[in-house]
Amino acid sequence: MSDTEEKPQEERRMVAISIKPCDGVDAAALYEKIKKEITSQPEYKLKWDDECKIDGGRIRTSFSIALEADFDEEVMEVLECMEDEIAGQDIVFQSAME
Repeated sequence: MSDTEEKPQEERRMVAISIKPCDGVDAAALYEKIKKEITSQPEYKLKWDDECKIDGGRIRTSFSIALEADFDEEVMEVLECMEDEIAGQDIVFQSAME
């Protein structure tokens, strides 16, 4: 591939989520733990927002992941397994970015 040819853009999915921490769990600390521990498969290049918004005790954030990845399996199911710290999570919005 020459320098003048463009590399094909990787198709990605953007997902906005809301996470409700369990009572007594610090939301900001929980978000840092989520970003550190939920990394997905390397080929999916999961990327979390650097910062989150904490609104009414809920963490509001987004992430992007390769379009071919099953984000439900790669992220949402892992969040469900954190039941000692997370009371619930919702998908607010998701869209393919081309």
